Amino acid sequence: MSETKITINRTLVGVLALGCLLAAATIWIGAAEDRQWTMWCAAFTRVGLLMSSFWLALPYGNRDAAWANVTPWSFLGIILAVVGVAVRPKVAIPILIVLAIVGFVLRPRPKKRPESR
Repeated sequence: MSETKITINRTLVGVLALGCLLAAATIWIGAAEDRQWTMWCAAFTRVGLLMSSFWLALPYGNRDAAWANVTPWSFLGIILAVVGVAVRPKVAIPILIVLAIVGFVLRPRPKKRPESR
């Protein structure tokens, strides 16, 4: 296997996402009643949203990629949560409640400052 590094142009991904979303908006406004154009509007919307989320996750400047610090246990938990919601959508509310409680308990506490006299 070759050791070539593939560079990703974050700006190009953002422009493609914006272009897809603009195309979807144009089709939605211009030809909303035609079934064929509705299909294209849905396709451009989905691709635009996916490219937008990919653009947000890409590294830039001194910041690492969004997935650089994800532990295997966190990844497994996310996958299990997605599967649980896909199989039984009513599971989403208890999962959100548990995540809110865990986030509240595990959040960083504010540092107590010594009172100056």
